[in-house]
This record gives sequence, structure tokens and C-alpha cells, in this order.
Amino acid sequence: LFSVNVAGTLFMLQAAARSMIAAGRGGKIINMASQAGRRGEALVAVYCATKAAVISLTQSAGLDLIKHRINVNAIAPGVVDGEHWDHVDALFAKYENRPKGEKKRLVGEAVPYGRMGTAQDLTGIAVFLASDDAEYIVAQTYNVDGGQWMS
Repeated sequence: LFSVNVAGTLFMLQAAARSMIAAGRGGKIINMASQAGRRGEALVAVYCATKAAVISLTQSAGLDLIKHRINVNAIAPGVVDGEHWDHVDALFAKYENRPKGEKKRLVGEAVPYGRMGTAQDLTGIAVFLASDDAEYIVAQTYNVDGGQWMS
């Protein structure tokens, strides 16, 4: 998890920044964090730690790269439905002795909005952060989580 979520983010951020600095036109970098990076959670401590590191990288890189007119920000989704949830649900079924499908249902119901998010729920903030309208936004992580985490 650290290799993918932390090192992968760091190395891609560095490569993008080098290219943007060389081009001299500024730009936008958007990292993918998670609401799990805002707090610890039982059974997924390492995942939470990796996403907290992404938030910290976003802050540090954002403060450093803005001098090159490169805005670095992040998106912190909540629970997002997708193929990975079949695997996650199976793990919870095993470790919490639940029927398959129950954890996914409960997690979706626990979101104040009333359901898990979708990939489409994340596109608006990504488009915004990549736009000129976000020019003055630096080193921030935006929650897109149906109201699960308030900061």
C-alpha cells in the first residue's frame, strides 16, 4: 500500500512538477487522498496512514510549487462504490462474521447522503480544481463524501 499510495503519488507528483517547471506555464496537480486519511479506522490502519501521507504531500508540495504557479490540491472521497467493494465486503464478511453484502449495504446507509458515492460524483471537483476558477486554491484537500467527514 505504501508503494502504490505514497511512493506512487510522490514520484508522479515529482515527474509532473519537473515537466511543468520546465515548460514554465504553471499548471494543476490533483492528488487522490481519502477520508480515511483524516482519521484512523479499525482493520485498515495502513490504508489510513497512506492516505494521510497523501494529504501531507499535497500540503507540502502545494506550498513549495505555487512559486512556479503550480497548484497542488487533492480530493478525499468517502466510500465509493465499484468493483473493489466486492473484495472489501468479502473481507469484512470474514473478519466481522457477516453475510456477504451486509457490510456494503450498512456502509452505504451510514453515509448522510444515503448512499455510497460513485466515480461520477468525483468529476465535478476534479474539473473545478483543474480549471482557472481554482487559481487561488493551494494545498487543499476537498472532501467528496456525502457528508461523512466535516472539516
